[in-house]
Amino acid sequence: MSPTQARTFYAVARAGSFTGAAKALHVSQPTVTTQIRDLEALYQVELFHRHARGVTLTHTGEALLAIIRRIHINQQDAIEFLRATQGLRTGHLRVGAYAPYPAIRILAAFNRRHPDLEVSLHFANSRTLEEELKNHDIDVAVTGRWESTADLHALSYRRLSTQGALVGRAHHPWSRRRTVRLRELAGQRIILREPGSLARRATEDVIAQCGGMPEKIIEIGSRDGVMAAVAEGVGISTIFDEGIVPDEYVVKLRIAGARVVSHVDVVCLNERKDSRIITAFFEVARGLRPASR
Repeated sequence: MSPTQARTFYAVARAGSFTGAAKALHVSQPTVTTQIRDLEALYQVELFHRHARGVTLTHTGEALLAIIRRIHINQQDAIEFLRATQGLRTGHLRVGAYAPYPAIRILAAFNRRHPDLEVSLHFANSRTLEEELKNHDIDVAVTGRWESTADLHALSYRRLSTQGALVGRAHHPWSRRRTVRLRELAGQRIILREPGSLARRATEDVIAQCGGMPEKIIEIGSRDGVMAAVAEGVGISTIFDEGIVPDEYVVKLRIAGARVVSHVDVVCLNERKDSRIITAFFEVARGLRPASR
């Protein structure tokens, strides 16, 4: 396999189409099609399933993509190593996070220390972030604590002991109260985040403590979606972080006795922990940890 064929295969796999890959590589679509066809013919394999709207990887293609990703990342790490002698004046760090506050605090400090570096940030639940790390779609994740595995390197950034709170519609019967008892949650319609999110796990812990089953459980895959559903009276939900609640639409009530201990970790692939730009991000995060740690 030539470097050009590898680059073309990687572009098609990422774009999901020959047209998208051609645009990314600044070549014609027939050139991309020919390179993939020649590659498949040379090794007598099928790398893509062709569909009307694009392509999907075959089992062989998925296995090859994992190898090509590692090669691509190793090339990027080699470039970063060479650029390290320039004092980190160029580079791009891709960060994923489960919530805005801790990640943006680290990013702000990182930007002040390394103003010439490019940084991109996007949000997803913890399960998705782990998959994105392992697929090399992001470089670093700022997320809740995962089970320790050999392929991940983690820095314990912060430990939070948070008082659980209930979020209900502004005109909910409980809206004038300051607190709600755990047992009162039994029989209520509860809105949960999607599986894999830390908010989902924390809410399930509270439900387990309330001593009864909710009337109904409704699943919504984003924080904003949950808040919109609460505001429309679909049900009630819980909140355990420092996020902003839209006060004009919902009310926030303390749940007596519902205290949740959570952790924020900064995580990367173990094989990439010595990357200069990733190391720099970890150094900034380490410097922001509470002095008692």
